[in-house]
Formats: sequence, C-alpha cells, structure tokens
Amino acid sequence: MPLDEHSVQAVQASRWFQSPWMVLVTVLLGTSMPLADTTSMNVGRFFITRALDSDPNEARWLGGGYSLFVAIGIPLSHRLLSFFPPRTLYTLATLAFMTGSVISMNAHFMPGMMLGRSLQGIAGGILLPLSVTLLTASFPEEKRATGLLLFSLGNALAVSLGPTLGGDLVDFAGWRWTMGIHLPLGFATLLLVQLTLEDHTIEDLRRFDMPGWLLFGVSSFFLVYALMEGERFGWHSHFIFMNFLLFLVMFFSYFLWAALFSDPIFPLELFSYPGFVLLSAINLFRSISVFGRLYLLPLFLEDFYHFQAHQAGHLIMTGALVELLIPVLGTLVSTHGKLPWLTISVGTFFLGLANVAYVKLPVDAYPFFEVLLPNLVFGIGMAMVQVSITPLVQSTLPSRLFRIGNVTQLTIMFLGGTLGTVLARHFLNDLVPVFLTQRSFSPLTGRGTGGQATIEYLSREYSYNMDFWIMGIIALLASALAFWGLLLHVGPRLLPPPVEAPGTTRSKHSPED
Repeated sequence: MPLDEHSVQAVQASRWFQSPWMVLVTVLLGTSMPLADTTSMNVGRFFITRALDSDPNEARWLGGGYSLFVAIGIPLSHRLLSFFPPRTLYTLATLAFMTGSVISMNAHFMPGMMLGRSLQGIAGGILLPLSVTLLTASFPEEKRATGLLLFSLGNALAVSLGPTLGGDLVDFAGWRWTMGIHLPLGFATLLLVQLTLEDHTIEDLRRFDMPGWLLFGVSSFFLVYALMEGERFGWHSHFIFMNFLLFLVMFFSYFLWAALFSDPIFPLELFSYPGFVLLSAINLFRSISVFGRLYLLPLFLEDFYHFQAHQAGHLIMTGALVELLIPVLGTLVSTHGKLPWLTISVGTFFLGLANVAYVKLPVDAYPFFEVLLPNLVFGIGMAMVQVSITPLVQSTLPSRLFRIGNVTQLTIMFLGGTLGTVLARHFLNDLVPVFLTQRSFSPLTGRGTGGQATIEYLSREYSYNMDFWIMGIIALLASALAFWGLLLHVGPRLLPPPVEAPGTTRSKHSPED
C-alpha cells in the first residue's frame, strides 16, 4: 500500500541520516567553526584593530586569548556528559558558540570582542572532544579508524584554511563577517544534530571536578595574561609579578588537589609514563611553532609585499591542500612499533625546515617560489604530525587512559598555540631594538628622515626573519625529542610489565653463583 511505501521510505531516510558518515559530516561542520577561528583573524588584523580602537599588541588576544579559552573548555566536555545526553550537550555548545559569535560581531571595543571570543572558545573546547566521543560511538569498530582519520583531516584543514576564509571575508564582506559566518553554519549544524545524532550510552562517565577545572583554568589565564601584558606594564612591575605569583599558587594548588581527589580532570598518573611526557613536550613545542608561524606569515605578506587579506589567505591555503595526505599517511602509521615516532620526528623536522627557510626572505621583491615551497613543506609536516599523535598516545599509555590522554594532548596543543602567538608578537617587538643598537655604526643613518626610515624598515625585516628562525628552532627541538624517542624505542617499553603467573619467581643471582 502507498502508506506502507511512505513508511518504508521514511525509515530508510532516517537510517541514512543516522548513518556514521552523516554523523561525521555533522561533527565536521560543528568543529570547523571553532578550529577555523583559531587562525581566521591572523589576516586583515589592521582593519579589526582600527575598528575596535585598539593596537596590534592588544590584537594578540584575538587569536592567543581565543586558543586559551578553547584549552580551558576541552576538559569540560566529558564531565558535562554526566549532566546532559550527548545530543543535548552538542546542541547547547553550538548555541553558546553562536551566541559568542553574535557578541563578537557587534563589538565596538576589545573587551566586548574578547567576551564573545571567550564564550566561543569554551564552547568550541567542549565540541572538539565531544565530537570524537560521538564518532567512536557511531562507527563500527572495523570502520572507526577511517572515520577518525577523516575527522583529523577536517580538523587540520579547518585550522590551516582559517586565514583563507578570514581573508576573503575581511576583503569582500567586512571583518565582522568573520564572526557572522558562524550563524548560518551554526543553524545548519543544529539541523543536522537533530537529524543525525543519537543519545548513545556513554561509558566511563566521570564526576564533574569543578575545583580542579577552576584551578586549571584560572592558573592558565594568569600565566597567559602575564605573558601577554608583560611589555605593556613592564616585566618588573608589581602587577605582572602578582599575576605570575597567582599562576604559581593556582598551578601548585591544582597538583595538590589532583593528588587528593580521586578523579581529577588531568590525572597525575598520566605523567608517570615517560613516553607520554616526551610526547607532551613534542606536542607543546610543535604547537608553539605552528601557531607562531600562522601568526607571522600573514603579517609579513601584508607588511612587506602589500598583500591584501584574501591574497595572504590564498597563499597559506597551498599548505593546507597538502594536508589531504592525512588519510594516506594514517593508513600507513601503525599503533605499535617505531613508525609513529618516525613520522612525528620527520614531520616536526619539516615544520622547522619550513620556518628556517624564511630566515633570508627578501623584502624588496616578492619571490613566489621561495614563499610557496616552504609552505608546501609545512603542509606535509602538519599531515605527518597529525596522524602520529593518537597512535603515540595509544602506545605510551594503558587502554584505560586512552581517552584522557587524547584530551590532554588536545589541551596541550591549544595552550601551545596560545604561547606561540604570544611569543611571536613579543619577538617582533623585542628584536627591533636589537637591530637598532647598531644604528650609530650604520652608514645608512644619513641626514634627515630618509636614513632613519631605512633603518626602521631594515629592523622590521630583521625581526621577522629572526622570528621565523626562532619558530623553526623550536620545531627542530621537537623533532630532536621525537628522534630521541625513536632511538630509545620508548613506545613499546612504557606499558606496565606483564603480571607474572602465581608461583613463578624471578631468578636472582647471589655472589655465590
């Protein structure tokens, strides 16, 4: 009967929408907003700072401050599942992100802008690990690795394509639409959430550790605030000293709380595994270098080559396209053995090489291939690192710590991104006086203002080049640590030794033997 046919078609349509691949599309759309936002404001910053009546130093908060709040929001995700079912939590987090976008879009001063950005960051931090939880529950075991690889690809592309999207919006729609674009994307996400997501039964639910989360969040904020504002207030000022002191008090208070509380947000047990500690250091240095570069390159292109925002974004996009290698590399990387250590060591080496290649980048002419080729190498390095993190977490921790290990690495990535943005801006400011100390000995000084302008122009070139060099060295340090892990075969040795069967004894040799 026709009614029966319609019923069958409705059931088939429902099953199609609730298939694992549609769940993947939904969470990719949902997480593309917070991930692209980490870098979308790295282009066209001049228009944004002028509209907000701020200066370039305050503009660091647009990217660095946002990454900080993403890191603070990440540990909330799994804990909030004790209060809300997955689909409800995903809906609430998306609505919170859209609300932050509206606040930022209509802001006229930096405090209002950062209020919206902080709400966006915390909501985005909830969405990222929640998406992994939903994918894990939706995909059957034989297809789960493929689904997670494609999710990793989408995440990497969103971060790298952020400047491209931001540049197009700044030049062709106005900078406020870098925030406004989230509204149609958010409504599309909400529609797909209702059609595709189910309230799966979540295993391993944890109590909400409010004191631990507050100690972590407040200590991170005080540290970043002191680093951000050190130049403005003076590194020796009482105000900055108090911020550092409060950071230390909160930081050590968290460790005390984690030792006393039975289920802290970041268990101290994680750091009893040397391989995981080594991976954390590699991930931190890698993130500092990557986010520092993504902050510097658009500024360099706009400052010296007079690129418009969309032109700088399109050049950066070339590196993002290379990241399409992620699914191919992911199928080659095993969760055991030395291969993940090899790929992350080579990948971080490529990241360092891509930064160091800009040390002598000329400023008087635009060398297309000298800018493009390192960017392609950067994309290859990003792909190799991206596919290595999760296998290394699995090879350095026991299975009961896999989830919290991945959450910790994601948090470290965004904290490193915050530090990378802060350091890149500090080096731009602080390296100029280093160059200007040679001014009195320079024959270019001359008379009038022409010589002075030349000196200042060269000092900016020097500060950019040295900044790229420093970011490259940081990535090469990560590569050296990863290569050390490879040489020592750290991964296979980190799991606890097998329990010996009852009645067996380990041979001991006495002097008499």
